[in-house]
Amino acid sequence: MESTHREEAGYAGGARLRPYTLTGGRTRCDHPLELDTLLTARPVPAEVDLGPDGERIRVLCATPTAVAELAAHLGQPAQVAKVLASDLLSARALVIAEHNGTDRRRPDRKTLEAVLVGLRAL
Repeated sequence: MESTHREEAGYAGGARLRPYTLTGGRTRCDHPLELDTLLTARPVPAEVDLGPDGERIRVLCATPTAVAELAAHLGQPAQVAKVLASDLLSARALVIAEHNGTDRRRPDRKTLEAVLVGLRAL
């Protein structure tokens, strides 16, 4: 039987589950996750039960997936996705993906000045 969007987005018995129900009332993460943080699933032993939400997140993260995209697929606020993903990071079912050689350093002064010159030219 194919699951419907209502079942995938945190609905149970026709009623939408409240976000605090999914997170157990938690609003904070144990891991520093931003909206653009990429997450990737990793193998877990068969005896580890991640629950239906955890398994769904692992399926969604079969390829690197941003936290914002994960929240959209789950139909939940970003903070809920962060808390659920943080639980899976703690359980070692997810890892934070590498950014393929890109770094998160700030641009240097020369680059910022060139952008400013370009904006002023508009």
